[in-house]
Amino acid sequence: MTRTSDSELGDELVVDESIQELVTEHLDEVDYKIYRILNDDGRISDTELGEKVGLSRTAVRRRRRKLQEDNVIKILAVLVLQEVNLKYADVQVTLKSDVTTEEIYEFIEFLLEQELVYEVDEYLGRSDMLVRVWHGSLRDIKRYVNELMQRTDIVDSYEVIPVIKTHKAWHSRVDGSMD
Repeated sequence: MTRTSDSELGDELVVDESIQELVTEHLDEVDYKIYRILNDDGRISDTELGEKVGLSRTAVRRRRRKLQEDNVIKILAVLVLQEVNLKYADVQVTLKSDVTTEEIYEFIEFLLEQELVYEVDEYLGRSDMLVRVWHGSLRDIKRYVNELMQRTDIVDSYEVIPVIKTHKAWHSRVDGSMD
């Protein structure tokens, strides 16, 4: 298994072959390198990106755009909640056993429209969903989650689990994570 970081090789990025195998259906080695570099620095210029992966600016721009158009990668800004002293929590949701697929999707759509909800996942297992929320304080989170869950009659139960600190998110270390 080969895994070396940018800093260890200067500008060359060596891909962990075992991880590359997991994504080969959607990405070749160059596309995977592009993803890795953009994940470290989403604001890198196409010229610099091309130099790091051995392609011209035009060729790397074409690949990056195709990855974005195909929704394989998204380049976005992320508010690091803990760095601006906002509170956030995971909410494990169990749905009633007699809910319909349509009711579930309506509930998911409702959650997706909420600005203080930053992630919604469907689960297999003990709970059916994970909903990640943020707010100004834990008391605000409690009130907000109660309001969200009481807006529907398909929720059987839920548990709010406050997050103390995030060390890694979206495949990147969160600055100051070892404080």
